[in-house]
Amino acid sequence: MTATADESGVFDGDAELDVAGVRCPVRVRLAGHLDPIDGRYHWQGLAYGAPDDVEAGKPAKLRIGDRSAAVRIVEKVPSGQLMVSGVGAPPYDLLPA
Repeated sequence: MTATADESGVFDGDAELDVAGVRCPVRVRLAGHLDPIDGRYHWQGLAYGAPDDVEAGKPAKLRIGDRSAAVRIVEKVPSGQLMVSGVGAPPYDLLPA
């Protein structure tokens, strides 16, 4: 199964967050852009439903369907979601189906 972004480039759907080998199901809303300075794709967004004990600053992996990517947990926002970010190929297709 391949997950794709919508026509505006936003992916909103189910994912799996893996932090230090502990996997948890989450829902994510992600978007990104190609940076003209470094030529790499930078993406970020929110992960909903992660366990309360997941800490910011931890490296992790985000899996969506059959794709995965390294992700950094930037912070836990006041409403409880995790802000995540990644550089390079995201774990979803950039072009809508």
